[in-house]
Amino acid sequence: MDGNLAEKIEKLEAQLPLWEKGLFAAYGAAITMLANSIARGFEKSYLTSAFFKSLENIDPAAFTENAPPIILTDPVALNLQRALFVPYWQVLGFFLLIVILMPGAWLVFHSTWRQVSLAKRQSLIFGYLLADWIVLLSLGAQDPLNMSDGYNILVIFYLLALGLGYGWLRRKKDRAEEVFP
Repeated sequence: MDGNLAEKIEKLEAQLPLWEKGLFAAYGAAITMLANSIARGFEKSYLTSAFFKSLENIDPAAFTENAPPIILTDPVALNLQRALFVPYWQVLGFFLLIVILMPGAWLVFHSTWRQVSLAKRQSLIFGYLLADWIVLLSLGAQDPLNMSDGYNILVIFYLLALGLGYGWLRRKKDRAEEVFP
């Protein structure tokens, strides 16, 4: 029985390089998403200031609840407004969050992978979680001034928990490997 279990664990450990390739793909998607979000943020601010500057000259009372809505009649401004506020970018971001989180969660919680020592899969797990954090960060990088405080707190606590958890597990692993001098 132990020989069969040892073979099973060896086969699982042989699959770890495939999971590493998936991690490289996750980092590629996350970094691309972050770079594109930063570029879109600049583009959005420039286009908004160029085409909707006329809205800044409107009396602030026009933005109250009982005021009539401001109707844009210029077709170019209407198309730009639609393009700037399309939610597809957030949908893609949430899809990537789930897709990148799944392999990390699979390596942590699946009963088959729990047979492999945590030390051998720990870097992969935290790598997937870090790629997921980059995607989470990219969701706010597009419009950082309009992000809620809850989002900002989530991003900071996610990174702190990730760093502290990794450091704690590494320290625990290093202490476990110490042998009498």
